[in-house]
Amino acid sequence: MKIVITGGTGFIGHHLSSYLQASAHELVLIQRSDLKLGVNRISKIIKSSDVLINLAGSPVIKRWTTANRKNIRDSRVVTTSLLVGSIESLPASERPKLFISASAIGIYDSLRVHTEQSMDFDDNFLATVCQQWENCLKPLEEVELRKCIIRIGIVLGKDGGMLKKLLPLFNAGLGGKIGSGKQGFSFIHYHDFCRAVEFLIADEECRGIFNLTSPELSNNAAFTKVLAKACHRPAFFTVPEFAIKLVFGKAAVTLLKGQFVYPQHLLDYGFKFEYPDVASAIEDLLAK
Repeated sequence: MKIVITGGTGFIGHHLSSYLQASAHELVLIQRSDLKLGVNRISKIIKSSDVLINLAGSPVIKRWTTANRKNIRDSRVVTTSLLVGSIESLPASERPKLFISASAIGIYDSLRVHTEQSMDFDDNFLATVCQQWENCLKPLEEVELRKCIIRIGIVLGKDGGMLKKLLPLFNAGLGGKIGSGKQGFSFIHYHDFCRAVEFLIADEECRGIFNLTSPELSNNAAFTKVLAKACHRPAFFTVPEFAIKLVFGKAAVTLLKGQFVYPQHLLDYGFKFEYPDVASAIEDLLAK
């Protein structure tokens, strides 16, 4: 298959690109320079492709200054709107057969357990961006192509994301829970993330919203305990809420208010996780 990817050089995108290439797919990466050239350029790249995967989005764990808010929003909403416009500009016979567009579990509130049916969204900046991000696909409702929105949890891998930042602290015996530790910790091992995307590509019945998280409903304290044990170090420390808020301002909610998310649709379609819980994921990652 010919698969086109935005955000293919980031932590998640790099792993997915490598995984799909190893499965003998033809990969084309849309660069930032391509996005700046608009619909005409993008439509030429995605023309007659089998799959378009949109993973574009700048990091959200940083102070939400006016400039950073604009960057976080535009990298998702403006980019996705551009892709949608590019799809619409093509004749039906030349459009991608499948459009997989990223979103995030940050759309959900921190109070309930969420499947894909949940409409209990948070009202903070990140949740609002996620809703705008997903709404970009509405113009395609009448367009004949398969569409999947993937609400991505915390992706675990040693070479990027949260785990890369935490491992040096935990190996030094300085690890600990964040705030109360009771906040949801809905994660997915990077390999299961890649497998899940491949699963969505292969099964033509899959369409709509999919939570890309493991089936285990864990929290920050449980994750901390497992990681400390795997590193053979204690985890006595607690990072207090005030310290997180001092460093990140309003963006502190991304660390202090997690979500409990269940991948009901993936499981209903028959997907099997290789790393369904924190313990198996951490054991695998630290063994590599």
